[in-house]
Amino acid sequence: MEAVQLMRRFDTKYVLPESWLPDLFETMAPHAHVLEVAGQVECRYDNLYFELPGEQFLQDHLRGKARRMKVRARTYSSNGFTFLEVKERVPGGRTEKHRMACPEGVASSLTERQSQFLSDHLNRAQELEARLNGAFFRTMLVDFDREERVTIDRSLEAGLVGDNMEPLLEGLAVIEIKQPRPDRYTPLQKWLRSLTDRKGAIGRSTRMSKYTMARLDRDPDIAGRAYLATYRRLQDAQTWAEDLQA
Repeated sequence: MEAVQLMRRFDTKYVLPESWLPDLFETMAPHAHVLEVAGQVECRYDNLYFELPGEQFLQDHLRGKARRMKVRARTYSSNGFTFLEVKERVPGGRTEKHRMACPEGVASSLTERQSQFLSDHLNRAQELEARLNGAFFRTMLVDFDREERVTIDRSLEAGLVGDNMEPLLEGLAVIEIKQPRPDRYTPLQKWLRSLTDRKGAIGRSTRMSKYTMARLDRDPDIAGRAYLATYRRLQDAQTWAEDLQA
């Protein structure tokens, strides 16, 4: 796994009905291994996202800025590890991630050590505020030959800090392909293009992040006109997935 940490990488996202996942696993079986941690192949991830005043991170995403970032704390249920992460998208489409282990956990009020780590990677770190909780269950496939990771996230939940978390994108799984260099001809992408029953956003790459989708869905004060079409396409995809599984 050290060889495929991919702290600098290119990401491509898709959404699929959860009912299509068995076919996805069958397609990838000859090419990839399933990551197992503490005997589990599907693990819960709990995220706490931070924002700057004025919703700068979110607005940068909504406007499609070439350089944008997210700050989050992530806890892995499989081993209890917590990391504080700065994830930055840079011009050219590459993603760079910096993280620090936090055995003490991360709360809305950051410790001095945590604040210093964030100050090393972004300006105005002292102004960060906890804004959103999110959770999902993830299965990870690893293709060591291509140095590629594929993550399959399902049962998404989200809620603004102080509110209860509620389901997000019910019936849909978020698939993300993480690569050291762009490659559109991997087994998974060939399979996606071969699907004859793709509809709308289903099976096609999307720019919408889980964080942005959750903020648009949970916060009525956010005006996301730049993402509105994609947001509606994902809502339509959710309805279609529910129809398929009815």
